[in-house]
Amino acid sequence: MEIDIGDIYVCRVKKLLQHGIIVEINNSEKEGFVHISELSKRWVRDVKNVAKEGDRIVCKVLKIGPLSVELSAKRITDNEKKQALREWSIDNRMEKLLEKRLGSGAQIIISKIKGRYGSLYDFYSSVMKNGKDVLLDLKLNKEVIEDILSFIEKTKRKITIRTELTIQNFGESGVSGIKELLGEEYAKREYYKIRYIKAPQYLLTVNADDTKKTISENKKILDGLEKKCKELGIKFAYKELKR
Repeated sequence: MEIDIGDIYVCRVKKLLQHGIIVEINNSEKEGFVHISELSKRWVRDVKNVAKEGDRIVCKVLKIGPLSVELSAKRITDNEKKQALREWSIDNRMEKLLEKRLGSGAQIIISKIKGRYGSLYDFYSSVMKNGKDVLLDLKLNKEVIEDILSFIEKTKRKITIRTELTIQNFGESGVSGIKELLGEEYAKREYYKIRYIKAPQYLLTVNADDTKKTISENKKILDGLEKKCKELGIKFAYKELKR
């Protein structure tokens, strides 16, 4: 398993230390370290107050060194956390389904899937998007195919992310500058739209028909707006709304 900076994983707490915790990354043999200052958005006096051995926590990769991987449990949005836990759950449930149906031959198919798609969750997403042909390509028997399709039908879901934007332009261009920034009709596009609420607030709505893609698109849009506003001297802030 290759680990990159910015990756998000569900980790298992292996050991508590005075200044942080050692975790196992994503059911692998690789370990990482979460400093006490990166355990929670709130100040932590004692590691034992927020973690115990065996706990599952969602972490983001901050730094990859020759001897260790530094992680953070606090630099993650609620949507990123929910998606990571969902992917981890789907991965585990899909693996158990294949082991139950294929027995000793399951690991051969699982290795083939991971080699082709990267993870069981990405395979699951591909089947959900492209249909039965993905399964036929693996030469699975009819019963296994039906079980996988049934599992996907029961567990598939989409999300819509709504974010309140605060955009203030104190320059000469004023409101017209904001409209130019957002585009015609407040940037109505394929996956998202931005509509005016009341000065200086706007509502960003993102739905890309796939949970992982929706989260990714939402981040791209916010990062792009933040960068552009900084370049233009426009004040920009945002707050994700609860679903």
